[in-house]
Amino acid sequence: MDSIKDKIIALLSDLNYKKRKINNFEVYESEGKYLKLTFLNSLESFVIEYADSYDGATKNLFEDGDLYPISMDEDLLICKMRDEIINS
Repeated sequence: MDSIKDKIIALLSDLNYKKRKINNFEVYESEGKYLKLTFLNSLESFVIEYADSYDGATKNLFEDGDLYPISMDEDLLICKMRDEIINS
């Protein structure tokens, strides 16, 4: 699982997202858009949550994206996640 998380963080960096800390949560920011990477143990899946502004991020008003199960092929997971981030 750590290798997948490392690849997701590298993806975010490639897409010019910078790591920030808001309310003790690690988030990623690019051009005023905020993403939070969450792992759901019960579903063994990652989800990217989105906030459209700093205010929304500080108020924890994130909307869930798609689920990405860790059982998925890593390259496919990263490719689908890239598409979601770019198109959101």
